[in-house]
Amino acid sequence: MEYSFKYKVRVSDLWQVRMYYAYASYLAVVNIVAIFSSLALLIVFWKSGEPWVRLLLLIFFSLFTVIQPLVIYMDCKKQIGVKGQEELSLTFNDRGLHIQAQGKTEQHPWKDIVSFTVRPTLVIVYTDGSHGYILSNRVLGDDRREFISYVRSRSAHKRK
Repeated sequence: MEYSFKYKVRVSDLWQVRMYYAYASYLAVVNIVAIFSSLALLIVFWKSGEPWVRLLLLIFFSLFTVIQPLVIYMDCKKQIGVKGQEELSLTFNDRGLHIQAQGKTEQHPWKDIVSFTVRPTLVIVYTDGSHGYILSNRVLGDDRREFISYVRSRSAHKRK
């Protein structure tokens, strides 16, 4: 069995990864508490509050619902811009992961694949603790379920 994908990483792909991380970690607890607290304060003080209090509460609410995602997006845009939008070619087969980018090639056998993460809109295959490859639903297409099953079976095989 072999799966090959050729694509360019988009800013939106990287942004999704960062947003999943922001809302699937301890930071998520802080974000969610701040969002609901600011929303409750907005509701309670909207009619009786001074205009500057309303503005302050709107800014506080916007901090976690608009500003933080926007800052993350701008950081992702900067990161993609620095790297350049290089085209990646990923091939998954029984030997492992074969990567080709900018004329360079890498081979990672299945025993070197640290983990993989499945999210509703993407799959991330980690080759070490801090490096991974993003495969969005746009890239995976109709092969998403079969690909996830294949990677899970190879990862299970690795552990035996």
